[in-house]
Amino acid sequence: MVQGNTDGLSKIIIAELESLFDVIVPRDEFCTHEIIDKLCKLTTIANREISIYIDRNGRVLDVSVGDIGQVALPYMRTRRSKTRLNGIRCIHTHPGGSGTLSGVDLNALTTMNLDSIAAIGVFDGKFSQGYAAFINPPESEQEITIVGPMSRTEFCHRELMEYIYERDKAIQHRDTVEVVDDNEERAILVGLDSYGEGVTSLEELEQLADTAGAVVVSKMTQNRKVPDTATYIGKGKAEELALLCRAHNVNLVIFDDELSPSQIRNLNDIIGIRIIDRTALILDIFAGRAVSREGKLQVELAQLKYRLPRLMGMGVMLSRLGAGIGTRGPGEKKLETDRRHIRRRIGEIERDLDKVRDRRQSLRERRERNQIPVVALVGYTNAGKSSLMNALSGSSVLVENKLFATLDPIHRGITLPNGQEILLVDTVGFINKLPHDLVEAFKSTLEEAVYADLLLHVVDASSLNLEEQMVVVEHLLDSLGCSQTIITVYNKMDIVGEEVFGAPGKKPTAYISSMDKTGLEELVELIAENLPVKRRRVELLIPYEDGHVLSQIHDQGQVLKEEYRGDGIYFYAELDPVSYGRLIKYEIK
Repeated sequence: MVQGNTDGLSKIIIAELESLFDVIVPRDEFCTHEIIDKLCKLTTIANREISIYIDRNGRVLDVSVGDIGQVALPYMRTRRSKTRLNGIRCIHTHPGGSGTLSGVDLNALTTMNLDSIAAIGVFDGKFSQGYAAFINPPESEQEITIVGPMSRTEFCHRELMEYIYERDKAIQHRDTVEVVDDNEERAILVGLDSYGEGVTSLEELEQLADTAGAVVVSKMTQNRKVPDTATYIGKGKAEELALLCRAHNVNLVIFDDELSPSQIRNLNDIIGIRIIDRTALILDIFAGRAVSREGKLQVELAQLKYRLPRLMGMGVMLSRLGAGIGTRGPGEKKLETDRRHIRRRIGEIERDLDKVRDRRQSLRERRERNQIPVVALVGYTNAGKSSLMNALSGSSVLVENKLFATLDPIHRGITLPNGQEILLVDTVGFINKLPHDLVEAFKSTLEEAVYADLLLHVVDASSLNLEEQMVVVEHLLDSLGCSQTIITVYNKMDIVGEEVFGAPGKKPTAYISSMDKTGLEELVELIAENLPVKRRRVELLIPYEDGHVLSQIHDQGQVLKEEYRGDGIYFYAELDPVSYGRLIKYEIK
């Protein structure tokens, strides 16, 4: 059966293509004049590339038709060997006259360990030139040898078959042959460069891909002010992307913006491999890093809200997935079942998260009654918030040089130099284009920043995109309704050096290095100065006849120690300025 793009070809042409299966190539010949004549004739009529795969017995195993700019090269993964060539050579045509081998051709040769990849340039229905490439023995300086341009006679010569047998014998003595791992996520990143920020955004997307475990082999940007409604990057660019995917043997394409269901469907039709967008990538990272039950619920909620509208138009696919006894049926029925299941699960998770939110609110109210100030660490992902938490509190919060190392809020208590106790809260990192569903799902976690008494905006001073990252964080804080004092903390000063650091003028400001633990004393002083309620620790001795003030101390302060003595009741407590003014006469000097 002829593979590939046969749309629009007449039954006569299809029959002639199928007749190629009947041709037998002599074992000592690379090709025959009969095959060359047929390929040139059919290529001109169809105006498409045609490829055939021939084994060493001279049998044609596969015939494929591809577009001019996008040759279809079946990978035949089941025939690969790690210790020798796979015994198959590919001969295909190039309409336009040039037989020069492309990156796609050479990648197919090495990835599949083909005996050879060869191209025939076709011009006006005639053979114009031929090229053939072979994998070299392991001791060779070059990985590949390309022979050409060749005449018809040279292209059919037995010398090319001798190249194959010589190389196969040498390759069999290798310990290993480099083969791409089929399970490895090899990705191409794609984005728009609307306002000159496309490269920067793709660099961040590459960090996200690395965090998720993908290997980025290439990047592509398209200069467009707005995404194409059908394919995001335009049909022509999508076809170019398909060619690039084949050239690099990738199995994943990651787009830098959220794609609509129709865009994903159209891109799949053109590219033919798995496609995800930035939102799906971030959700995948969150799913892998969520630890607490709350965190897992939040991620699942965001994933379900993301998937629900993308079930539209997947009836045929769902029907195929549901094949088998007890699961057969029209796709739309399964689609509606999936929708109901997702909506029901969303409702269950939202109810569970409401309970978590109520419990978190109760804890906040308890802290407020105890009058323990809360200082929240916020900032762009990987800015060093967890490192700062460890440096200030002496704790051992997980620190990784990857995005979103911290998802669940972490609380640590520290004591300021004036004796006041505060609670530090490490929050999830922000990022550009943070999915809306994720912000909604993590609202109960992000509320730690909303209800904090003071915010430390931790900034990666070594980042080349420092100002853009700061703007992203500030916008998200505004959208959450944060209005408290913010201390800007420029971290990683050990990398940049304060003497050459030109930062935006933000006040109050601290310059620190969490790794070297420099600048922390100045930061702690800033925290003490900017807390909305400054409390102090005092020792009080309350005479028994003034016992009515005991309730004031318990209600308005934090009692650290209480003793009944012969001359009165001893308190060691934290008091705000107003309470201290009322009780100053009982202070032990």
